[in-house]
Amino acid sequence: MTDRAPEVALPVAGLFGVVSGAVVYQFLLPDWFPALATAATYAGAAYFYLAFDIPLLGTHIEFTDREHKFGYAVGLFGVSVGPLAVSEYAGLSNSGVLGVVVWQLGLLAFLLLSATVAHRAS
Repeated sequence: MTDRAPEVALPVAGLFGVVSGAVVYQFLLPDWFPALATAATYAGAAYFYLAFDIPLLGTHIEFTDREHKFGYAVGLFGVSVGPLAVSEYAGLSNSGVLGVVVWQLGLLAFLLLSATVAHRAS
């Protein structure tokens, strides 16, 4: 793992977080709290992406056993459709549903990238 310049990555990631939060606030969820959560999540994900040599769409988790691959696929499907199911159940508007999905994509990126950095560092 090669470190890129964290002193450059931090402000750029912060800017990316501010922009993503502003877009969510302006177009999807006009409330400061979910916009702030989205901004912080995307800033964290962007920091790990920019500061370390990690491909965003590369493989982060590999399973060799077929049962583990299947279990991972089922769990990932549940994580992916969960916000849509809860939003449908709660009767949220379309922009509300999209805002939750946008936040969740950032959450997944943050968790994958930060776990990859931690795993490679150890």
